[in-house]
Amino acid sequence: MRWIFKQLCVFGLLFFSIGLLPAQYFGRNKPFYRTFDFSLVETSHFQIYHYFDNPSQAEQLAAMSERWYRYHEQVLLDTFKVRSPIIFYDNHADFQQTTAIMGMIDVGVGGVTEGLKNRVVMPMGFTWQQTNHVLGHELVHAFQFHMLMQTEGMGLSAMQNIPLWMIEGMAEYLSIGSVDAQTTIWMRDALMHNRFPTLEQLSSSYRYSPYRFGQAFWAYVSFRYGEQYIPRLFKATARRGYRNAIRDLFFVSAEEFSADWERTIRQHLFTNVNDSVYNIIGNRLVTKRNGGRYNLSPSVSPDGKYLIFLSERDVYGLDLFLADASSGEIIRKVFTSASHSDIDALNFMETAGTWSPDNRYFAFVAYSRGRSTIIIYDVNKLSVHKELAPNCVTAISYPAWSPDGRYLVFTGQKDLSSDLFLYDLKSGECENLTNSQWAAIQPAWSADGRTIWFATDEPSQWQKSRRGAFYNVAEYSVDTKHSRVHFTFDGARNLNPVPTPDGRSVVFLSNRDGRRNLYSMEIETGFLIQVTDYPTGITGLTELAPALGFGGEFLFYTLLWDGEFQIIKSSFPNLRSMARQVSDRDKDYRAARLMPYSVNLSQVEQNLMTMSTNGDFHEVLMEERPLRSRLKMDYLGNMGGGVMAGRFGTGMAGSIEALFSDMLGRNMLYSGLSINGQIQDFGGQVAYINQERRLRKGVSLSHIPYRNGYYTVEPIESGADEKEMVFYSQRLFEDKVSLFTFWPLNRYRRIEGGMSYAFYRYRMERIRGHSYYYPSYASKGERVPAPPSFNAGTIDVAYVSDNSVFGFTSPVNGHRFRIQGEHYFDGLDYTGLLIDYRKYLFIRPQSVAFRFYHYGRYGEKESDRRLYRLFLGYPWLVRGYNSGYFYTDETRKGSSISINQVLGSHLLVANAEYRMPFSGPTDLSWFRSGFVVSELSLFMDGGVAWDSESRPVLAMTSNSDRNRIPLLSTGLSMRFNLFGMLVLETYYAVPFHQLKFHKAEIGFNIMPGF
Repeated sequence: MRWIFKQLCVFGLLFFSIGLLPAQYFGRNKPFYRTFDFSLVETSHFQIYHYFDNPSQAEQLAAMSERWYRYHEQVLLDTFKVRSPIIFYDNHADFQQTTAIMGMIDVGVGGVTEGLKNRVVMPMGFTWQQTNHVLGHELVHAFQFHMLMQTEGMGLSAMQNIPLWMIEGMAEYLSIGSVDAQTTIWMRDALMHNRFPTLEQLSSSYRYSPYRFGQAFWAYVSFRYGEQYIPRLFKATARRGYRNAIRDLFFVSAEEFSADWERTIRQHLFTNVNDSVYNIIGNRLVTKRNGGRYNLSPSVSPDGKYLIFLSERDVYGLDLFLADASSGEIIRKVFTSASHSDIDALNFMETAGTWSPDNRYFAFVAYSRGRSTIIIYDVNKLSVHKELAPNCVTAISYPAWSPDGRYLVFTGQKDLSSDLFLYDLKSGECENLTNSQWAAIQPAWSADGRTIWFATDEPSQWQKSRRGAFYNVAEYSVDTKHSRVHFTFDGARNLNPVPTPDGRSVVFLSNRDGRRNLYSMEIETGFLIQVTDYPTGITGLTELAPALGFGGEFLFYTLLWDGEFQIIKSSFPNLRSMARQVSDRDKDYRAARLMPYSVNLSQVEQNLMTMSTNGDFHEVLMEERPLRSRLKMDYLGNMGGGVMAGRFGTGMAGSIEALFSDMLGRNMLYSGLSINGQIQDFGGQVAYINQERRLRKGVSLSHIPYRNGYYTVEPIESGADEKEMVFYSQRLFEDKVSLFTFWPLNRYRRIEGGMSYAFYRYRMERIRGHSYYYPSYASKGERVPAPPSFNAGTIDVAYVSDNSVFGFTSPVNGHRFRIQGEHYFDGLDYTGLLIDYRKYLFIRPQSVAFRFYHYGRYGEKESDRRLYRLFLGYPWLVRGYNSGYFYTDETRKGSSISINQVLGSHLLVANAEYRMPFSGPTDLSWFRSGFVVSELSLFMDGGVAWDSESRPVLAMTSNSDRNRIPLLSTGLSMRFNLFGMLVLETYYAVPFHQLKFHKAEIGFNIMPGF
């Protein structure tokens, strides 16, 4: 019984200390390499935090913020009474290091709005159009949180009633509107393949983008019912869910609403008879059959033999794959962060790689040590050849290798603007080529190396539209060092220019007719032809992601088809032979509208039109304020309390936790209180963490009661023969002060250290008169002499490495490693050593996992009776030995073992598992399920425990507790992921010891796989 009580105490303490950063045993680190010198300025409605050197940049961001506030306020009918914070970072690498958001910042995250303080945290984009859109999007979320907090009877918890597609779709609609060629691509694709979702499917399936389909949903609501229903539907959904909200507001069921939405959008988007049926021009080189659902950014070697592309083929992340450019056969995985721990993340959003002219090296953009860097990868050796981090820029995108192999040209971000930079691979010199106020992205070299083609938001001299969300094709002459903007399609988004191999033309992508197709322009004459005519479009994951490239006479491009991104290979002469001339250079966005045109423009469309024509900037009053580290509450939870009564007695139970931090998250204060039993069972902890520097520091004060007990039989009175059952309740009170540090070396490795001093005292009670064999922790008893109090100090240090990739319920690839030393002094005198190494091999779709684990106490008092002996039979160590029905009083050779065989001051454990996805939302599972996510595994566990009075032996049998033998087990395990919050394991384990298999044990475990 004592072991069960101990397990419960340990499990409770793990949850009790959840607020402490160093308590993490494994897990990746949030990148943190530099400290940012923030300044604070206030406008009418915002507190703007930034660290930009140029004050005009902060002024422009303030004006953009206030403009979006006016636009959103008009539609959502909500007003900020307290200024809302916006924290700007210069680039995405800096943004990943933010302390304002506790969680990891993925590469694909353009910004975050946190509801507790209603903070917007975001980086600057490579173009002001990107920054403006992300800011407008995130401020919609700020309004959403504010509306919930200010509406009576609601709070942030009401957000769980609103599906993600409604939340993100509203932010997209209010910041983009109902005219969006990128979203209509997704809509036509779903309609063509009869996969247009119902609202129920949007809520339950991962297949449908919540951004794209959510935007289309709100465009339909505005068209059918009016924009005044946007805040009404949002609040009603927060109260009662979207089904009841739609029924109450529009008097139709969710099914009727879905049917009319699909019917309306089908009638509108399929006005062209060729939209519903068309042929793909070329061969589908990489599809879901040999790749994944997202096969992106194709880059072909100069000799046309090999193709490198991004794909989530292995499900658990986007990696670089090498394929045969003729057949599409996958040759190998080129790069994954699980095998390159020095690199924090691969940049996959709006950039592609580039080959060296000799076909040996491949350069791509990644994040390393808090900077945007260019990784030059040796494809032959499968290793990183060189890492470039030019000091001339703060962020890098779109690298392109020069034909002579000496230079790399890339888009570089500096002082919140982006230009073309030329990097000399021999000298390391970096030159700013364009050096203008206009963005310069997606560079590509001509075959002779004399011209660099790129996309820019600079208007051409013949262009009618001087403002707006457009991009033009431009060229930079290496000889004259001058740029020229070409006039292609007025006001359209003309992107991804790539010169043809013959040097006579340049191809590019444009949405000039509301779709996204391939066009070609003769360089000398400016003659334009339309090469493809797809109703969906050639596109990457985003509009600014490169989606095409040449390999000899073949063109490789990415096409959205049936909800998947496929790489198509086509002969360019064949494509060109089917092209048609384009005479009209004006844009026509009728096909880009999500809903039919109305002469009565909505408020959203009026605002966006005003923004695109004149910028609509009003004078903004700004005031500089001192930056102060004021702690405000972030979180208050686990509030509850009460009195309990039952056969176990009476008592009290309850807990409360609170988390405080400053606006930038540099200082955090955690406090927690808990009680379970009597007043003596009160526990509490206060911890402070400073995250201002790379070396994180903290201090903790705690009072924690540990409880256990045991039964025995004693005489009723001294000397009497009659006996009774007596329960001894023991409390151990720990009062501890701790200092701890945390040094993240990179995203995968860290060093932890700490010092603590604790005061331990006991309280013993004897409870008589029991007629049943149940613990009575809440019953009162008489105080009896307790063991003497003692003090103990601890010094510990640990090195942790974790680049594992987590699957359904356990890691599937990479490794985990922790080595830790701790020394106890004063009341106790021993040294603890922990070695925990875990390796995972992904064999698509299965995985193999191995673990080697050792923990030992070394020193004079390693077996001190005040210490609990280590137990080998926990289900997270060796399964099958927890209940121990086969334990006997002593170990007999070839027959049985005693309980002492699984107890000691040293443990050595080895585990192996073969893991198979059983059910889940991906095609890797045996059974497809969007609700039950589970994993089946075959396992083999083994371990040995010993102490100072025994020793492990190289034998499979023993007849003495002094000779400790390995205890083995094998069996089946099934793990279930419960809504992403908890992993529950049930197992069937067959123990093996003394050269015999024993009766199987069925058990449970509440934690992910090792």
